[in-house]
Amino acid sequence: MNKILDSKYPYLSNYYSTAIAENRLFHSIIMYGSNIYMQYATSLELARQLNCLEDGREDCQCQNCRWIRENRHPAVMTISKIDNKTDSSKTVISEEQINQVLNNIAGSSDYHRVFIFCDAEIIKPSNEEKNDYNEFKTAGFNTPQGEDDKKIWYPNGINSKCFSSVGANAMLKSIEEPPSNVTFIFLTTNKDDMLQTIVSRSQIFYVPGIKFTKYDTSFFEKYFENYPYFKKESALDFSQCLLNYQTEKGLESEYIIDCIQYYLIQLLKINVKNTVIYNKILKDIKKAEESKRMLKAYIKEQIIYEDLAFYFAK
Repeated sequence: MNKILDSKYPYLSNYYSTAIAENRLFHSIIMYGSNIYMQYATSLELARQLNCLEDGREDCQCQNCRWIRENRHPAVMTISKIDNKTDSSKTVISEEQINQVLNNIAGSSDYHRVFIFCDAEIIKPSNEEKNDYNEFKTAGFNTPQGEDDKKIWYPNGINSKCFSSVGANAMLKSIEEPPSNVTFIFLTTNKDDMLQTIVSRSQIFYVPGIKFTKYDTSFFEKYFENYPYFKKESALDFSQCLLNYQTEKGLESEYIIDCIQYYLIQLLKINVKNTVIYNKILKDIKKAEESKRMLKAYIKEQIIYEDLAFYFAK
């Protein structure tokens, strides 16, 4: 896939490559996180992979790949309050736009049709927005509206208020029972702001705004000062510490658990000869891995963190 996206989001690239190869890609996907531009780039790259006429390589110059990079492919549409508008509504994705999507997918197509839903506006960018935009351009894609020296097309996170109620309801059946070769992608800063009827029908991916090059363990290390004796009375404080740090930094919950596993692995290295502690650490690492599986079952982070903390205290 795209080298920039591969380096930033290897878990997404691996999932997409496998899902496409095995023909088991979810028909509805939600991406969430702070950098909507990179979510948008990831969406276009997925659309390119699905429609490439050759082998999907990054530098492929087939007609489909060129059109998608240039954001003018007829089967890859951006749906926002300013993109693909045929009515006068300016604040929502309208019923008329949704009907346009439904009419599009009613017939057959040689393409894999991809619909990217986001909020958007034409803005005078800040330096931070320029940086995000330049990173998106470096990944090799164009936005739907283009740009000039004074303004750029800027995607925002979508939420339930971005849809007209009639339009949203009209779309739900197609999301639940989509035609073949159709994928819906929703870009948002917070998955909890999305319509729950869409969330329940979608696969959800966190797309962080920054790439972590190391694991930060400093924020929870004090709770392990007497490890392997983890105090039961501090378990709730520990779980709340994890939740607070995740929220404050805008992190993925899996990254928090990765930090814990990393810390435990370091303890493992210095306790190789202490069989009791060594076995305790192995069990705790295994429990942390189980917590990741719980995340994929959409169990609330707070419940998972509390379960993990009280297990450490056994």
